[in-house]
This record gives sequence, C-alpha cells and structure tokens, in this order.
Amino acid sequence: MKSIFAAIVAVAASVVSAQYSVVSITSPLTGTVYTAGQPATITWIDQQVSVISKIVLAKGLPTALQPVTTIAQDVDANAGSYVWNVPADIAAGDDYALELGVSPNISYTGLFSIKNDNSAGAGAAAVTTTQAVVTAAASSSVDASSSVDASSSFSCPPVSASASATPSVAAAVANSNAAQSGAFKVSSNKAAVGAIAVAGAAAAALI
Repeated sequence: MKSIFAAIVAVAASVVSAQYSVVSITSPLTGTVYTAGQPATITWIDQQVSVISKIVLAKGLPTALQPVTTIAQDVDANAGSYVWNVPADIAAGDDYALELGVSPNISYTGLFSIKNDNSAGAGAAAVTTTQAVVTAAASSSVDASSSVDASSSFSCPPVSASASATPSVAAAVANSNAAQSGAFKVSSNKAAVGAIAVAGAAAAALI
C-alpha cells in the first residue's frame, strides 16, 4: 500500500516539475496603468523558450482569468520585449492580466489597469446627437404648422362674373373661384388674384 502511495506522489511530482514559466515577466507589474490608444511595452527576462507561442490579454479574478483577445503569436523570446498597441475602444478596467505561452507552460502577470478617457466622451457625444435630432424634428414641425396657417389666412372672396362680361372674362373669374375653393397655397392664390386683375382690365376696356 505504501509503495502505491509513493508511486502516485512521484508521478504527481513529475507532472508538476514538467510545468514551467516560459519567462519571468518584468512589465507590466501589479498595479500598472495603461491608457487606451497608447503603446504598452511588455518586458521579460529568463526566457526558457526561444519562441513565445502566444501573448493573451485576459480579464477577471487571478484564479479565474478569462481570455479577452490574443495580442500576438510566435514572439521572439530572446527579444526580451514586445510593444502592444492598446486598442482605443477597449473597455476600461482594473482586472486585466497577460498570459505568455500556452498551457501548461504559461507565465502570468499581476492584475493591471487600463483607463479609457474616450468612454465618457462617446457617451456625451451620443446624448448631444440625440438632443440635436429632437430639436430639429420639433423645429420642422413648427415650420410646417406655420406654413399651413399662412396658407389658410390668405384667401380671396369669390368673384362674380357680370352678364355683360365677355366669355374670356367669365372663364378667368370661374377659374379663380375654382382655385379658391380647392384651398390652394399662398402662391396659387396670388396667381388667381393676378388673373382677376387682368380680367377686370379687359372688361373695362370693352365697356
């Protein structure tokens, strides 16, 4: 029984010893603050491999990190550093971490923060745009109402054609009355008034 237990312990120890950190990360350290849209330099020493298979951005508790995105692949470990351009649209947070390598051989950073000053600006811009749209819509509604009221206020009384008027004069008067009864806009009413004036002048010349 003791020999079996000893064998199990030996196997477990060999598995643990097979796992190793691919590098010793020197930056970022716990508490580092990066800015969205700005470059961030990741540095390391004591590389145990020639190529770092992956550099992954993760988020969450140190014991339950969740991958966010793969920053780079097949990075030269002997270079000792890698410059990461932090995305401008990344969410702000204080629970980010980096994973260098692939399971089971991964090196982890402590938790660091990313600040994004554009987040508040984007929200304010959205509110401003919404207010502008509402204001424009209200202005258009008022203008339309004013146009309708103006059209209604400019109306001319019907004009009667006398028995002595010529057929052309009578036709002009009839057309004018038809235009008024059809509730033409201001421009149409002005045209009708002009037609009546011309017809009146023609009738006076005939008398």
